[in-house]
Amino acid sequence: MKKKFFAFFVLFFVLGGTASASDWTSYFQVDWNEVSSYVSNFFTGDKNENVKPVSDEILSPYIASEWENLTENLTDALKLRDKNDSLPKSSWIPFKEDQESNAHKINRLLDAAMKILVSSEAGNLRREAGELRENISRQRIELDELRNKRINAPESSYMFWKMTREKADKKISELENEIRNGEARLQEINANLTDALKNIGLELDSSQTEILLNSVTGDDLLSNAIIFSNVKNVVAKLENLSQNETNSLEITRRYTGMYLVLNDLLILTQEELVKKIDGEYKPKLNLIIAEAQNLRKDALSKSNNSAYTDEQRKSFAANVKSNETTIQVANLYNELLNSQRAAALNSIKNLKLNRDLAENTYRTVRSSGELRGLIHSGLTLFDSIDGLSMPELKIFESEVMRLEFEEIDRRLRK
Repeated sequence: MKKKFFAFFVLFFVLGGTASASDWTSYFQVDWNEVSSYVSNFFTGDKNENVKPVSDEILSPYIASEWENLTENLTDALKLRDKNDSLPKSSWIPFKEDQESNAHKINRLLDAAMKILVSSEAGNLRREAGELRENISRQRIELDELRNKRINAPESSYMFWKMTREKADKKISELENEIRNGEARLQEINANLTDALKNIGLELDSSQTEILLNSVTGDDLLSNAIIFSNVKNVVAKLENLSQNETNSLEITRRYTGMYLVLNDLLILTQEELVKKIDGEYKPKLNLIIAEAQNLRKDALSKSNNSAYTDEQRKSFAANVKSNETTIQVANLYNELLNSQRAAALNSIKNLKLNRDLAENTYRTVRSSGELRGLIHSGLTLFDSIDGLSMPELKIFESEVMRLEFEEIDRRLRK
């Protein structure tokens, strides 16, 4: 019964906005023991024998198990939103609350909610793939170090701690085997993740999934898609629960508030992606392009300089082509970032329009019928929003381009 009561709370948060509702708080001095008793009686049929408990099958097992924590974070965020307009915009008095400090508190609560909402089969596979890639990268570095140590290692030694060629060969063989197994597991994860993403509405082929797993924005895009999917399920659950006639203005208002805050959460995920693209990834990418252009220009000049030998000029010419490939792939990467940024901005625009409606409804809600209509329109938006789709990802025309993409990605992650 406790879980069903909290189910009311979580799904209420799903449709959120930004404006303050502090003027309303004085009108709703609620005895929550009474509300809890009312909701409990409602679900058990004491108020209405025809009312049936709603199944939790809409939600993933993890989201259902974290329902109380999720609703608590969303409820606390809603309370902070309600009092925002009563606070000064800023305060010079130490430890005095103002709108800026209040916004930080709200964002911390939304971050906590995000950690719950990012969980899914796809999310777990994404994390495992990330850990595997990091582990394989460390193993390759260790393998290179061992190969260098083997060069001057003795054939044998009475000192058990000293590296010998035999020990080095054994460790090298083990590491090579671990790397092969890790890469095989990555291929398996790639296939499983492609299937898992289909379950949340993302139709990608294996090559597109691989790009997502290997691009700097891939984690953000996958996380956002998973959060969108889970929020949709939470909203669907809220719509399901709202079919019941509660005849309680406060409970209806709280549902709308949860919907409002979850809109805030979705907007935050998209804004964070745009912030990373503009402030981190694109500046780094521009530096990579500028460096490759300068190197190409220098190599082109020296490839035509008779002071160098024929072999040296050929090497410079090869460097020209290599840098041209880097520039080509970096420009494609830039197009990818631009398309992701445009999709995120479009999502933000649509979500803010939806949040405006949720905000207005939260402050003027009068009936559960209004709530159901609001939630239904939100579900329609979430089904069509561009933030749930991926931009064109097929950019590899050759193995050289794929390797160059991975190298640029490695540099962007530094």
